[in-house]
Amino acid sequence: MSIEIVADKYSSAMFELAQEQNKLELMEEQLGYVASVMDEQPELSSFLENPTVTEDAKIKLIGKIFESSLDKVALHFIYVMIKRGRDRYIKQAIAAFIKKSREARGILEATVTVAEPITADIEASVQAKLREVMGKDVILSVRQDPSIMGGIIIQVGDKRIDGSVSRRLQELEKSLLRTNSIR
Repeated sequence: MSIEIVADKYSSAMFELAQEQNKLELMEEQLGYVASVMDEQPELSSFLENPTVTEDAKIKLIGKIFESSLDKVALHFIYVMIKRGRDRYIKQAIAAFIKKSREARGILEATVTVAEPITADIEASVQAKLREVMGKDVILSVRQDPSIMGGIIIQVGDKRIDGSVSRRLQELEKSLLRTNSIR
């Protein structure tokens, strides 16, 4: 089975359960915390993905790390994935769950790509403008990519606004080539 299929299956089950129990926001927050710990501690992901480590050892470690900070529903979601041998898909299932939860709550995810770091004021301004244009709350993820040279690229779902210097230079080059101005 592909990663997307497995992640969708488990995230959908978690989404339905969290929605039934009115815990979407709580589960999103807590599972996001689990994902961030896994990102910050790659040894944890390696441990969970190691086929020589027993299921019991994995569950025991997850319990030690997260039992005091997670709701039982979130903790058991991770336990179920481990027991079913899907531990290597935990982060992908969490990401899929968070996406479903945000969509259900009317929150959009936007990725902003810039060449240089931006200030909190500029980030807040971009977020406010997107909220105004889209009519929904927006959560921004800012990426830095020096290859765009300047400007900004905004991606919301399948919509992309490319205001980068590199794109403008490419368009200028095409325009000049069409008019045979460059030889």
